[in-house]
Amino acid sequence: MHGGEQCGKSTTAIDVLLLSQFGALNGYHVAFCVPDEAAVTVAKRRVFSLIHHLVDGRPDRPRVELITGGSIRFVRLDDEHLELWDHLALIVVDDAQLVPRIEPLWYDVLEPALGRSRGSAWIFGKPRGARDGFASLARNAAGGVLWAAYRMPTEENPYFDRARLEADREKFTADQFAQEREGVFVDVPVALTASQSIIKPGETFREWCIRLGEEGLHVDEKPFTLDDRPAMHFVYDLIPSTAEEAFQRIDVIMKCTQVGFTVFEMMAMLYLALRFAPAKIGSFMPSKDLAAGKSSNRFMGIVRTMPAVHSMMTETAAEHGKSGEGNVLTRNLGNSIFYFLWTSGKTTTESNPMDVVSFDEVQEMKIAAMEKTRERMSASAIRYTLMGSTANWPDEDIHWWFKKGTQYQFHTDCPSCHTGQVLDDHFPKCVGFDPTALRWNPREAEAGIVGEYRYRCHACGGWIDDPQIGRWIAKFPEASIRSLHFPQFLSPTISPREMYEAYRDAKDMKNFYNRKLGKPYVDPTQVPVNLEMLAACAALGMKLGVVWEERGRDTYMGIDQMGQFNAVLIAKRLPTGHMAIIHAEEVYDADPFARCSVLLERYGVRVCVVETLPNYNDAKRFANRHPGIVFLAGYGNMESDMLRWGDDRANRSERRTDDEDRDQYTVTLDQYKSMQVAFARISKLVCVFPDPKALIQELTDDGDNGKGERSLRPILEERVFKHFTRTALIAERDEEEKKFRRRVVKVGIDPHFSYAFMLLNVAWARAHGTASFLFPDEAEEVEVPQGSIAIAQTRVLADIKRETEEAGAEKCAGCASFDEERGWCEEREVLVRPSSPACILFMDR
Repeated sequence: MHGGEQCGKSTTAIDVLLLSQFGALNGYHVAFCVPDEAAVTVAKRRVFSLIHHLVDGRPDRPRVELITGGSIRFVRLDDEHLELWDHLALIVVDDAQLVPRIEPLWYDVLEPALGRSRGSAWIFGKPRGARDGFASLARNAAGGVLWAAYRMPTEENPYFDRARLEADREKFTADQFAQEREGVFVDVPVALTASQSIIKPGETFREWCIRLGEEGLHVDEKPFTLDDRPAMHFVYDLIPSTAEEAFQRIDVIMKCTQVGFTVFEMMAMLYLALRFAPAKIGSFMPSKDLAAGKSSNRFMGIVRTMPAVHSMMTETAAEHGKSGEGNVLTRNLGNSIFYFLWTSGKTTTESNPMDVVSFDEVQEMKIAAMEKTRERMSASAIRYTLMGSTANWPDEDIHWWFKKGTQYQFHTDCPSCHTGQVLDDHFPKCVGFDPTALRWNPREAEAGIVGEYRYRCHACGGWIDDPQIGRWIAKFPEASIRSLHFPQFLSPTISPREMYEAYRDAKDMKNFYNRKLGKPYVDPTQVPVNLEMLAACAALGMKLGVVWEERGRDTYMGIDQMGQFNAVLIAKRLPTGHMAIIHAEEVYDADPFARCSVLLERYGVRVCVVETLPNYNDAKRFANRHPGIVFLAGYGNMESDMLRWGDDRANRSERRTDDEDRDQYTVTLDQYKSMQVAFARISKLVCVFPDPKALIQELTDDGDNGKGERSLRPILEERVFKHFTRTALIAERDEEEKKFRRRVVKVGIDPHFSYAFMLLNVAWARAHGTASFLFPDEAEEVEVPQGSIAIAQTRVLADIKRETEEAGAEKCAGCASFDEERGWCEEREVLVRPSSPACILFMDR
């Protein structure tokens, strides 16, 4: 039988081997003949997957006995000393076109083995011209009654995509299509390109990967297979196989850890490089070291287990005058090129043009850098983008891209009530303990230990043992970006017990959500300000008579600046010592500092602090218009200080001689400490607000640079408070240096008013003649009578006061920064007693 590619020849060959009149399941001795040892391995795997329960004895022997009385001998036809002495009733040859000596082997070895029992034979293959041994055997059908020939075109396979078949009809030459799709012996054999010989015409990415796995592909020294990962099939089917499918497509995968995305991504890049050759493929990591490591270790580790691809790569390197496998950061595969680059470089995001771009570990990349990188594909006819990463913060990095897309989630079927459910939406309630179930661990199960955690349906409570039985459903199927969420529930190597115990024992809940559930997360303990605190500050402010003012004197101003956009906060000091916010404004203008000058004079500002960047020239001109009042702020590692003023004579000898440092109206800040202390004024009720709904302004939808639609809304409630609650203070312990590394994190948005508030606090400290402000000013206590404020807000006020008093009882001895041997504070770099009251930088051990 000669047929087209993927017409079903191998499947038919196995059916004949097992089920035909003289098949093995009918009690006969048969032989399955394939080109080489690798093909024997694949053939055994396919056959045993169907009849493993019928095998009698060891399956690793050349001849396998069946309980039906029949047997199967697996024969490799590349054996130069091949002999068959079995009395065979049936011989089946698969992929005969790949056996150079098929004709003499038939007459010298195979046919004599059948003659002893008058058996029959089936020879399957795809034509390779009309003059090889396979074609010669097929021609026997024209001259003898003992021979018959059948042709099976690809289109007779009901599962083959008809659209691909028609595309091949247009893409191939007439002879190519006749040979590859219709199974015809053409006069001259069709020579496929190197890429076509590795990826078969019309073969999808998933089909290619499955075939490679069957042929012995190893990844990280383990056999590659998708057999135990049916939920991943949908992910592998995302990769386009035609330029039309790929054009301007963006696929986003927000995932947990250890589910094989990097392997999937690298194999996809290989597939696309071969399918769309010549193609330029850009594989981007956050840093140069990660990019080089990925190229040398993971990428080449996969390529070396694919002999045809590896040979093609080394041959291409030799053609370019290079030895071995090519350059670490630039590798050639035929006439396609791989670039292993990083998004943190100033030039790596915008130099060479590309056809395909992939991003790995998106959580460490800036969205602006990714968008700039994608501009490399502007001139390409493909422009395909793939990105994937573990989740991080809400509305940031991979989650930002995920929300712009279809948002596919896997809905697991309950075998009891057939309800589809997204397990991570119901975690941890989706895990239950079954005292009668055997342990998931094979060793414990063999020992008969019972009592195990299992997934359970949220609707009926029934047990779910295979969370990969279900379907992918999109929340927004009309979105142009395809995005999906892949949690560890869908990993065959992660048990319900592991998921539950990881949750129960988690010390870092954000890490659990990101790496196990594949979801973004904000740890409430890392966000110093919440809406309840802000409501209490507003309630107290209104009780103290604080209102929004149109003019003022002796006030303080903080400005966070962007391109053609400034966020402004103005405050005054109350007789009680409280900091009272009296004006907030978003300024959208080609010259926003002109409006800031008006505000500065209208409110009689004593000190204003504005960030130096990103628009240094505009900020500098603004400062020059108001000398001694406006200070330009920059950031640095301050070691023992929190801030340092440019006109502080004690520090003049330490300053460098660049233009900015020569300016006396500057201030250098430790961003983390400054933000921490600023927010402490809110948590300790030192900063108060007017009515959050009373100041109405025209705001844009996004709050940046005047983009989006504008509408009238309360700026304090909808913008300022939102920004305060989207700012996190992260302290991560460096075990090597035994110190904490601290940083300010923007949670999902750019919280401009958080930075304006921090700078306002710096201006406040300047006005009181201090060089640092480790502690917020202590405000006088004000009794809040019942009835004047909502009961809920009063309770919040009492809770915060109680928590503050409890925190005040903390001592230096309990702080993570305290060095007991030296009696030294590593954070402030001063001598302290263990019994000293804790400062605002206190961090529990």
